[in-house]
Parts: sequence; C-alpha cells; structure tokens
Amino acid sequence: MTSASLTTEQFETLVKAVAAANVKVGTFSHCSARYNGEKDSTKLEEFISAITTFKTVENIGDMEAINSMPMLLLGDASEWWSGVKSKAKKFDDVVNMLRDSFCPAKPAWRIYAEICEGKQQKNEATDVFIRKKRALFAKLPKVPSENDQIDILFGMLHVQIRERVIRHKVANFDELLKDAREAEDSLNEPSPHTLECCCSMMMMMMMIMILMMTTMMTLSVIELCGVVGVM
Repeated sequence: MTSASLTTEQFETLVKAVAAANVKVGTFSHCSARYNGEKDSTKLEEFISAITTFKTVENIGDMEAINSMPMLLLGDASEWWSGVKSKAKKFDDVVNMLRDSFCPAKPAWRIYAEICEGKQQKNEATDVFIRKKRALFAKLPKVPSENDQIDILFGMLHVQIRERVIRHKVANFDELLKDAREAEDSLNEPSPHTLECCCSMMMMMMMIMILMMTTMMTLSVIELCGVVGVM
C-alpha cells in the first residue's frame, strides 16, 4: 500500500478549507439591545453603539447582521425595517438609515443654540456640565478645536467656579476639570465664620443643658426640703 503525500500548497489549502468549515456564522440572536423607533438621539446612538460592538466581538458578517436585524427591532422600528431592508447592502447602510429615519442630524446652528442655552447651576458638578456640552459639540459637522470649546464654555461656568479658575492657565479640558474640582472642594469647605458659629451654638447648647440640670437639681432639693418640713 502506498501512502498519499500532500505538497505544502495542498496542505495549506486543506487547512484553510477545514478552518472555513468550522467557522461559526454569528447573528444577533444573543444580543440584548433593542430599539422601538423612539425619536431620541441618545437612545438611538446607544443602540447603534451596542449592536456595532456586538457585531465586532462576535465577528458577524454584514449580510448575517442585516438578516438578523428583525431580532433587535420592535414596534415602529420593526415596521419601518420591513419596508426598507432591501435597500441595505452592508451594515453601514443599516446604521445610516436608522439615523436618517429616526434622528436625522440637526443643523449646526441648532446644536450651537443647545450648547449656549443653559449655564452651569450652582449645585451642578462641573464635570457633569462639561460632559453634556462636549457631547453636543461632538454632533457638529465641524467640531471646534478644544481651545475654542473651552472659550465658549468658560463663560457659562458658574461665577463661583470662574472666580477660582484662571482661564489663560487652562490648556485643555483635563486641566479645566482638575482646577474646577479644586474650586468645588474649596467651596465645600466650611468657612472660619461657619466654624465660629458652630462653636458658639455648641457652647450655647451646653450652657442651656447645664442651666436645665441646675434648675432640676434645685427643684429636687426644694421638694425634698418640703417633704422633710412636713414630716
């Protein structure tokens, strides 16, 4: 009996064929993200981010992802997909169609209006305020430089923060947030006047308690003397 031998090229071809046969075809069947067509840009972007990440991690091909989209869409979104799915040739088409249909991009002037419409409130943490504004900047067709963004937002910070942060020493958002946190910590520290008032209040309370105890002891002595006198 003669044994068959394979050339290096034939062996590599065989290995690739076996590997291809063992490749698992992924779908969105185990993806927990769902979208019902709500016209909320934040929820839509969270949904898109979730399914894009899942597709990458599970190594799902474009056609498999497109074919399994009905698993993820509910209500109005499911009805919408039934009418447009034939237009999707690759997964990027799905993402663009979702955005165009449910949350089309806002014009730049409207985004700038949203950025400028609210100043930082007294009890609002600076990092939260900045995070919300930067998310709006990211939606602009042409995002301003970091320095320009800081210039726009600096005047919107609460006056107590602005008084404690020196603008020309801030080169980026990390430095702005660091200085703002230090300012917030300083504002949260009790002032000497506050400590003095607290000490005065404590002393007053102690004096009142001593006076009450003294009064109670005096009354007890008087009652005892009355009882002895009767006897």
